[in-house]
Amino acid sequence: MTITDFAAGRIVQIPFADGFRVVARWISARRAARAKRAALCSLLFAPDHRLRDLGISRDELIEAIEGRRK
Repeated sequence: MTITDFAAGRIVQIPFADGFRVVARWISARRAARAKRAALCSLLFAPDHRLRDLGISRDELIEAIEGRRK
């Protein structure tokens, strides 16, 4: 299996089983990132007093959501 590393501009040869693990880890990481983003976005609709109880400010929440996009 051949994987192209676009960041480094090179082609990397890896065994098929390792390639499957790499793809599975990437999919798992994307699912975790999506779940985290969904949780953070749902907190945007929480009342201010609940956010205060959690020790979160709305500005910090927005920064956390936008920080993942960059």
